[in-house]
Amino acid sequence: MIVTVLKLNSIVKRIVVMPLIFLSFVFCFRFRKYFFFFIFLFNSSSVFSDEKLEFNRDVRSILSDNCFECHGPDAANRKADLRLDTKIFISKIVNPGNPDLSELFLRITNPNASERMPPEGSVKALSSAEIEKLKHWIEQGAQWQKHWSFILPKRPPLPIIEDSIWPKGAIDKFVLAKLRSVGLQPSSREEKETLLRRVSFDLTGLSPSLAEIDSFISDSSPRAYEKVVDQLLASPRYGERMALNWLDAARYADSHGYSLDRRRVMWPWRDWVIEAFNKNISFDQFVIEQLAGDLLPEPKLGQKVATGFNRNHSIQSEGGVIDEEYRVETVVDRVETTSAVFLGLTFGCARCHDHKYDPISQEEFYQFYALFNNVPERAHVGNSDKQADQPFLKAPSTLQYEQLVSLRVNEKQLKTEIDASSLSHKLIEKVWIDDYLPEGVNALGNGSGGDIFEFVSKPKHPVYSGNRSHRRISQGRGQHLIQNAKKGLRIDENTKLFSYVYLDPDNPPKQIMLQWNDGSSWEHRAYWGEGKIEWGKENTSSRRNIGPIPKVGEWVRLEVEAEKVGLDPGKKITGWAFTQFDGTVYWDKSGLLFPEKSNKEKQLEAVRYKMAKIEGEVPTTMIMGEKKPPRKTFVLNRGQYDQPSKVEVNVGLPSALGQWPENTPRNRLGFAQWLVSKDNPLTARVTVNRLWQMHFGVGIVKSSEDFGSQGAWPTHPDLLDWLASEFIISDWNLKAMHKQIVMSATYQQTSRVTHELLEEDPMNRMFARGPRFRLSAEMIRDHALSSSGLMVSHIGGESVKPYQPPGLWGEVVFTNVPRFQQDHGEKLYRRSMYTYWKRSVPPPNMQVFDAPSREVCVLKRPSTNTPLAALVLMNDPTFVEASRKLAERVLSGSKTNSIRVSRLYRLICGRQPKPEEHRLLLGLLNDMLIDFRSDLNSAADLMTVGESAYDKSLDLAHLAAFTSLANAVFCTDEAITRN
Repeated sequence: MIVTVLKLNSIVKRIVVMPLIFLSFVFCFRFRKYFFFFIFLFNSSSVFSDEKLEFNRDVRSILSDNCFECHGPDAANRKADLRLDTKIFISKIVNPGNPDLSELFLRITNPNASERMPPEGSVKALSSAEIEKLKHWIEQGAQWQKHWSFILPKRPPLPIIEDSIWPKGAIDKFVLAKLRSVGLQPSSREEKETLLRRVSFDLTGLSPSLAEIDSFISDSSPRAYEKVVDQLLASPRYGERMALNWLDAARYADSHGYSLDRRRVMWPWRDWVIEAFNKNISFDQFVIEQLAGDLLPEPKLGQKVATGFNRNHSIQSEGGVIDEEYRVETVVDRVETTSAVFLGLTFGCARCHDHKYDPISQEEFYQFYALFNNVPERAHVGNSDKQADQPFLKAPSTLQYEQLVSLRVNEKQLKTEIDASSLSHKLIEKVWIDDYLPEGVNALGNGSGGDIFEFVSKPKHPVYSGNRSHRRISQGRGQHLIQNAKKGLRIDENTKLFSYVYLDPDNPPKQIMLQWNDGSSWEHRAYWGEGKIEWGKENTSSRRNIGPIPKVGEWVRLEVEAEKVGLDPGKKITGWAFTQFDGTVYWDKSGLLFPEKSNKEKQLEAVRYKMAKIEGEVPTTMIMGEKKPPRKTFVLNRGQYDQPSKVEVNVGLPSALGQWPENTPRNRLGFAQWLVSKDNPLTARVTVNRLWQMHFGVGIVKSSEDFGSQGAWPTHPDLLDWLASEFIISDWNLKAMHKQIVMSATYQQTSRVTHELLEEDPMNRMFARGPRFRLSAEMIRDHALSSSGLMVSHIGGESVKPYQPPGLWGEVVFTNVPRFQQDHGEKLYRRSMYTYWKRSVPPPNMQVFDAPSREVCVLKRPSTNTPLAALVLMNDPTFVEASRKLAERVLSGSKTNSIRVSRLYRLICGRQPKPEEHRLLLGLLNDMLIDFRSDLNSAADLMTVGESAYDKSLDLAHLAAFTSLANAVFCTDEAITRN
């Protein structure tokens, strides 16, 4: 394998025309240099031009960065009783039109350091450009504005665009107007192959197949691209792609987190999300069901499962911790996640004190906290796998649900047919205990009479069947029993339980009792005689009086209907106890009596067995619920769980966001309804901004997680508001919004960077060219699986454990926690979103590509570039195995290496190689063929990577050479980049 790696390194270095991962470092450096230069120019032009300044765009960020910490919303730490985040400060320290008479300007320009603001010794400092901007704003009249994101969006008029046929719709008109205002023009349309690859990754997370590429290229109709978009939106892969981002936001994982980090079951919620996206349920309903599905009138199972959104948080399972401490952390996590995902605000900053920058007081934080403080949970589970904290429910997968529905139909039909028949049934006796006990049971005695299960033999003792019976002599209560049978006795319809008993006439008991264990309890009892043995509740299945004490001195058969003692059809008996009060009692031959089954009854039994098996496999998943009576909520001093203040609060909203809507309940349901109402300025904006980020790599508001005072100003405010209003007008239709964006000319531009654009807009904030960014971690792995033909594409189900470095879990988990056990077969080739996500050790081959740990809500992944990424692509078994299977595809599909190389490149990069690229690839292939023919052992070693078998009908050297070539192409920048 080492030899192979060295060869791959050599190959990668020689593909000089293909920009490699590491070239990004050069671009990062150049982008950074030009970015700061651009910012300087932007600030300077704002200060010295006659352009009308806006408080929100130009001034608020200066005050927020430099002043709000001491003169902002935080009342407890506010200095000089001066607040600069509200309009009132203008009348106190600003003279509109006169900077020289404005205390604000005089203090920031005071030559005396002890009087100047920000104060001496502060880490804050105003630049000369910022001072000039504040001066210019005052000269223009010092107009104040409420923070832009707290103002309800209004649908702006479309810009009037003349002399251009470029715009395809409203989005393009806003973008083109902005471009022209800064002296730029849009780029040309992207080539069809690259555009198809771009939109396929964006809408399904997968690259297009060769058939899809050829079909699109050959389709010259005006609607060719739109037809592709419609097909992608209709694909079941769309729901998986959209769910990826939502799993990050909802901090979904397959483990509880914290130190033990044991396995949990939340994948039914994940599958609900995928299905919701595929069904295109309206986003407002999507929000309501996840935040309050359990509070809807007569909620369906799926609506309850949806509330798992706010049960995805970490849960403690370590012994000795204080449950209330972690319950409070759980509620805080819900506040932070919900406010970030749906409002784009950092509520968590107000847990311990008033927010430093946004108008959210500590008391308002706990009013919001009260929404999620009423869940009847413990916030702790035990140290074993698949434990759930209340509330939870059984949630079958789609397949399980369909199977159960079908089986119930069969069950009903068979039962109807059986009930209508008038067959006489022969009774069958199944003996379980006679001369010998069932295999594998534990036999013991307790109470009066010793601790053994005693067999006795004839002729000295009475025996009914065979050669032995079992006996007990007791004074008071005594019993002997068997338990924990490996193969229990299954109860069917009309089953009776029987035992033979002999009561010694010289020493009769006052009472005898039979007890049965169903695997979980002994609460199944029948007795004869007096009521001396006190176990169970009279006249219930736990204590059923059958009759008087049996006749002494002879064998008597005792029979009990199974249903009378709570043993319903389908249950299994795993234990049987023989109990008495006083006397000498012999027992013999015990078991079941049931009618012989007809063919229909046997079919019914098989159906019920299958149903029971599936029901036993149905996962238990956590959901939301409401505690009754409601839990009281108090402001916590310094946010500490054990320091509640005397200030009790009820559910409410921050006043900056408006009032609680009338005629809605003050609970999670009322809050969810407000979130998607016309009275909320944030949710529509925040959501469409993240949709834009999904397609362009960065949002119109760059800080997609923060729409507050510390967040970024939108580059295209009118476009953002138009998209938000369009989203609402479309009835919150996500697919319609995605189509609107990807159908725009803005989206379809080439991503090539010209020298002019690199200088004028290095970060592409004006959208003068198409988006270009690296694929997500999951997409990179899925692309390898898909292009190679390895991918197993069925949707949903329990998470799987594909390849990962051996011993990794052992380095971070406790000794009493299970180690990683790799799955096999098709589970190795599922889409990456189904990979088991352990919070303390996320999948390393995806973490290298910036996949999060999912311990907290993540709305935008970072983008880093390290040598580890290249090493993963070259050496990870998934990528090496995928390279081999892709090599088999191209070797089996054509006869010439020239065609094979082109096909290989198209499968990975989605386009035909250029002549120079094709020449280099062929040259490399020939070199590797020579190497592998002279070293067949290395070729054979390469075939052993991965569990799938290789095609032994292919020439070994050829297969190894094409495997290495495929792996080299996978390592190129273009293979893992969405251009």
